[in-house]
Amino acid sequence: MNTTSEPSKCLGIINVDKPTGITSMDVIRKIRKASGLRRIGHGGTLDPIATGVIPVAIGTATRLLEYLLDGNKTYLSTIELGTRTNTYDSEGIVTEYCDPSEIVQETITDALSNFQGEIMQTPPMFSAVKIKGKRLYELARNGIIVQRESRKVSIHKVSLLEFESPILKVIIECGKGFYVRTFADDLGQILGCGAFLKSLRRLSSGPFRIEQSTKLDEVLMAFEEGRSFEILQEPGVCIEEAQRLDLTELETQLVRDGRRIPALSDKNPLEESEMARAYSPTGHLLAVMRLDLVSKEWRPEKVFNQ
Repeated sequence: MNTTSEPSKCLGIINVDKPTGITSMDVIRKIRKASGLRRIGHGGTLDPIATGVIPVAIGTATRLLEYLLDGNKTYLSTIELGTRTNTYDSEGIVTEYCDPSEIVQETITDALSNFQGEIMQTPPMFSAVKIKGKRLYELARNGIIVQRESRKVSIHKVSLLEFESPILKVIIECGKGFYVRTFADDLGQILGCGAFLKSLRRLSSGPFRIEQSTKLDEVLMAFEEGRSFEILQEPGVCIEEAQRLDLTELETQLVRDGRRIPALSDKNPLEESEMARAYSPTGHLLAVMRLDLVSKEWRPEKVFNQ
C-alpha cells in the first residue's frame, strides 16, 4: 500500500465497476485496504452475482450518499424461464421446473406491460430488509419464511432486448427500492412457467454510467500507486441536478458558520431548483443548500469544512 502522495483529507466519488462474486461491502473493504482510508461508503447495494456501477464515496463525500440512494437506476437483466429458485436468482435452490417452450416473444411483451409506472412489490426473503430487528436473509437461512409487506416501487421503462428461449434479456429503468430478482420471479409467475435472475448488470446509478466506470482492480492499483486523483470525481456530481452557486468570500464565511444567504435572482435563478451546490471561491464544494421559498434565502443543509 502506498498512500504517501494521497491528500490528508480525501474527498470525492469513484464510479466503480463491481465484478461478480463479491459483495458491495467487499468492494469497500478492498478500497479501504488499498487506500489506507477508513471513511468510505457506497451508494447502493449490488448482490454478489451482480456487476456494474457502484458509486463509492471517499472521505466526507460519504455525507452525499443519501442523495444517490434516492436516484434512478438502470439494469440489464438476464432471466431464464422454466425454473424457479428460493432466492429468485442463480445462487438459490431450485424449487420448481416447467417447460417454457411454448412461451413466445409476444407473450413476454404482454407480460412486461404489467411492470410500468408505480407497482407494488414484495421484497424477497433473501434480502437485507429488517423485520423486528432481523435481516430477512438471516431468517431465510434458518428456514424461516415470514410475511413481508409489499412496497410501492417505480418503473420508468422496461424493454425486451432479446429472447432466445429459455433466455431473455430485459433493460429496466427504475427508482429506489426495486428488486430485480423479485421482478424476474414475478414475470415467471405471470408467464406461468417460473423464472429466475441468471445475471444482472447495473448500467447506471443516478448520474454515474457504466461507460465512465473504472474496474475495481484498476481502482485498487490507482490507490496503491498514489494515483487516486485520476479516478476521483468532484463530489458535487452526486447532486448534479442541483443548481450551482459560486459564493463570494463573505458568503463562504456565512455558509461555513451555518448561516443563510440571500437567493438573488440575478445570481441563482429561483426557478432552477430548490437544491443547490455551493462552491467556495477556490472551487471546492462547500455545502448543499436548500431554498426557503418564504424568506427567499438559501439555507445550509450540509456544510463541508475545507
